Amino acid sequence: MAKKKIGRREFIKSAGTVGLGLGAAGLLGSSVKVRKATAAQTRSNPKTPIKLAAISFLTGAAASPFGIPGNNTYKMLADVINREGGILGRKIDLLSYDEAGGVDAQVKLCRKLVLDEKVDVILGYISSADCKAVLPLSDELGGLIMAYDCGTHVLMEGDKSPYKVPKYTLGFRTKAHLGIDNIGLAFMVKKYLPDIKTIAGINPDYAWGRDSWLIFETAMKKLMPHVKVVGTWWPPLFTTDFTAHISALMGAKPDIVHSALWGGDSVTFTKQAMGMGFFEKSKMAFSRGEPYPQEVGKDYPEEQLICCAGTHYFLYPPHDKWPLNKWFVEAYHKRYGKYPTYPCYHAYQAMYTYKHAVERAAALVGGWPTIEEIAEAAVGLSIQTPSGHLMIREDHNGIEDVLLGFSKKVPEFPFPILDPRRLEVFPAHMVNAPVGVRTVDWIQGWKV
Repeated sequence: MAKKKIGRREFIKSAGTVGLGLGAAGLLGSSVKVRKATAAQTRSNPKTPIKLAAISFLTGAAASPFGIPGNNTYKMLADVINREGGILGRKIDLLSYDEAGGVDAQVKLCRKLVLDEKVDVILGYISSADCKAVLPLSDELGGLIMAYDCGTHVLMEGDKSPYKVPKYTLGFRTKAHLGIDNIGLAFMVKKYLPDIKTIAGINPDYAWGRDSWLIFETAMKKLMPHVKVVGTWWPPLFTTDFTAHISALMGAKPDIVHSALWGGDSVTFTKQAMGMGFFEKSKMAFSRGEPYPQEVGKDYPEEQLICCAGTHYFLYPPHDKWPLNKWFVEAYHKRYGKYPTYPCYHAYQAMYTYKHAVERAAALVGGWPTIEEIAEAAVGLSIQTPSGHLMIREDHNGIEDVLLGFSKKVPEFPFPILDPRRLEVFPAHMVNAPVGVRTVDWIQGWKV
């Protein structure tokens, strides 16, 4: 039977009527019951598996604390979904690829996956530089790309406000950008450390690090204009020796040091700083520090300010109040022997955003939807995740609350956790710039 084409206006109007049911569905991946299409709308589903390409760092300094946990989550969730019958009856054929090799390598891989391998969707990318190069290929190549982690705020923003919405038709980011991390840190400093007088920064010398510091510094200038910046340091990505940087930081004597170091860089910096006595003199504010107490272990220093890149934490939301997080933490720990970290939660968001977008679109068109129809259905989608609710906005960004706290040693775990007495969740409207408004412009317009 020939497929009936549904116009954009009709699709968007219809999508609004089923979004709530699909967005709220899915504890533990349960199937969604949707209305049946009319006979004229019915399409047959392909018999072949869904080719899902998952891309993250599988080798190198970013692999162990970051890329491999994300990829492990993809594998675990693919098994869960396949055991439950797949997506609309189609099983997932998960294809894992390494993000190592730099921008040129990832551009070539993306072209191969979309044009030659004919994958149904790409879920991937950690590096902001890779995302900035690859996501524009979604429209150029006609392939659906859902970026699961890349953090730079400029990925979906234009040069000035208001910017074009959406920037890409087939490109998405299924989580919030770095604005929430660094704005959240600034709010946290103002609330818990109001007497500080100086700050400094040590951030990787590329888009992620530069953008993270820009947002943190801009927010600090609005919230605590008396605080002085005493220095900024920009080590190259994948630096192995931070001792010169640490010595310089100790000489500058800042009260707080902001850092967007991640992966192996964050672990290396922390261990070297511990050996040099740095934490006896200054306090760190890690914009994405949540994985590293578990990576470093029991010796990780207390009283460090840590952001969770959203509300992504194995102890939050509380298991007695949010069963999906309980299931996710227990399933991951049983399978891999570690607690899930925020890359794991981001992988969940990407996988289930795709799943629910397919199901939402299929409810409207009566069978397996086209890539364009899946993209239409993803806009405005709201789903339950182990971290709480995630919504995909019309600018193709996910928006989230953000959780922050201070590291504290407890007897129950072999590494410091976030002190339960000083956990803070800043809601999405406080840390996500409105659609069409650049993050920097929004912060500068705050009335404080």
